[in-house]
Amino acid sequence: MKSKMLRPLVDIFMTVLLLLSMSYELIGPAFAVFSEKVLGFSFDGYELGPIFHEIVGGLLVIIFFWHLWLNRWWLKNLFKGKYNASRFFLTLVNFLIIADVFILLVSGIFMSRIISLPFEEGMDYARAGHVVVSYWGYIFMSFHAGMNWNIFSAMMFSRRPKKNSVMPHVIAVALMLWGVSAFQRRSIAEYLFMNSQFVFFDFEEPIIFFLLDYLAIFILFACAGNYFMKALRSFERA
Repeated sequence: MKSKMLRPLVDIFMTVLLLLSMSYELIGPAFAVFSEKVLGFSFDGYELGPIFHEIVGGLLVIIFFWHLWLNRWWLKNLFKGKYNASRFFLTLVNFLIIADVFILLVSGIFMSRIISLPFEEGMDYARAGHVVVSYWGYIFMSFHAGMNWNIFSAMMFSRRPKKNSVMPHVIAVALMLWGVSAFQRRSIAEYLFMNSQFVFFDFEEPIIFFLLDYLAIFILFACAGNYFMKALRSFERA
């Protein structure tokens, strides 16, 4: 498969894994219900939930480094050319994501049930750090997706929407409003600023509602990143 087509597919798969990783303990029970009803095999989803979360997180890290490899031209050109405002902010967000993933990887290994390291004293710090960087990473990755939307859409779609079309912006605003509502209802700010070390999950809620809310939050910050880049580039052309 050509790199031009592979890159957007990898990005889509990484986004799906990112959404699933944010559901944490909901993954196990949801998969247990699916397994029992569709496959006829039952197991304790609550017990295996953290294991599923680790597997999804591990896959996400692997796909992230694959994403970096497919975009290695960015690293090769890091010290070449001039830096305008848009390139500076793109580079800043990219490095924030790389640092975030590294912290996620280290704290995740520290808490891992699969690897089971013999350390207990720093577990609370690892858990608190993991929660914070998880949510900041989600914001950064969403913002990054929006900042690079023009590149992504050029690879995925042969036709571009008309420049004077209002409908895409109307849809974007509606989804952003949903994202704002979901951000508030899901208490995301509490996790971003370490006001809570534990994430609340309603196990009575169907996981699809959780995923749709988090997708709306992703779209909120992706749209913010896209409009931010458009504003910067308009300022640079002025």
